[in-house]
Amino acid sequence: MLAFQILELQVLSVLCRIIATCGELLRQCGDFEQQLANRILSTAGKYLSDAYSPRSLSAVHDSILTDRKSSAKNPWQEYNYLQKDSPAEYTSLMEMLYNLKEKGSGNHNLLSASRAALTRLNQQAHQLAFDSVFLRIKQQLLLIPKMESWSTAGIGETLTDALPTFSLTPLEYISNIGQYIMSLPLNLEPFVTQEDSALELALHAGKLPFPPEQGDELPELDNMADNWLGSIARATMQTYCDVILQIPELTPHSTKQLATDIDYLVNVMDALGLQPSRTLQHVGTLLKTKPEDYRQVSKGLPRRLAATVAAMRSVDY
Repeated sequence: MLAFQILELQVLSVLCRIIATCGELLRQCGDFEQQLANRILSTAGKYLSDAYSPRSLSAVHDSILTDRKSSAKNPWQEYNYLQKDSPAEYTSLMEMLYNLKEKGSGNHNLLSASRAALTRLNQQAHQLAFDSVFLRIKQQLLLIPKMESWSTAGIGETLTDALPTFSLTPLEYISNIGQYIMSLPLNLEPFVTQEDSALELALHAGKLPFPPEQGDELPELDNMADNWLGSIARATMQTYCDVILQIPELTPHSTKQLATDIDYLVNVMDALGLQPSRTLQHVGTLLKTKPEDYRQVSKGLPRRLAATVAAMRSVDY
């Protein structure tokens, strides 16, 4: 287990370097775009007529005619092949010069295609890093619907059915997931808090999957490590709910056991200062509800979710 954890840290270190490289490319692209805008303004800005306005092309033509009469030797106005052969390109050039001059060279869109390509690359690097960190959790979760213990009565189940829920302990699969999530802050912190301007730029430019639910408080957005932790936690809860709903059948005992497992994960989220998802809380409520109260309790919950859990528990709904 220790060797596997070391390997995970090595992979995470490599992924951080990949993301930092994306950030460096974004930074260099921005710097080059700034230099290009300044060079264009210094070289061609003088050819932009003071009368030019994108909303009034007639003013441009009038100014050109006036300049031709007053300065017949000006080669730009006398031999403006671009305006003569390709008016559309000439107009586009004038609009670009106008925008650079009016809005400043800091507000430009000269290399939008290149920046978009680098942004996509950075996003792919973020997704790769997320998938690598989440893989171990996902592998555990995908086994849940296939566990025979949900629908098979075990030895002593008749006795345990009579015991209160607090006498149950979380199963190994959810304990492993909880311990892994609890270890993430310590493992993520060194990578996302290091003084690396390129890495910081890339992390702020990238978007993580599983964004917060609408209306949720966002304490985890205080720093990038918490941002990543929040995304992985939400992915865990959503995937957990998805696989729970794939369980074909639950016995009364396994219903209590699954509710105990959910409570454990909720406690892990609380310990990390994260909000449990509404769907996870709804599933926990439906599993804890007595069969005779199920119809009443489920009225305020999503109908499809309530119907699925009722079918799993063989409860009238």
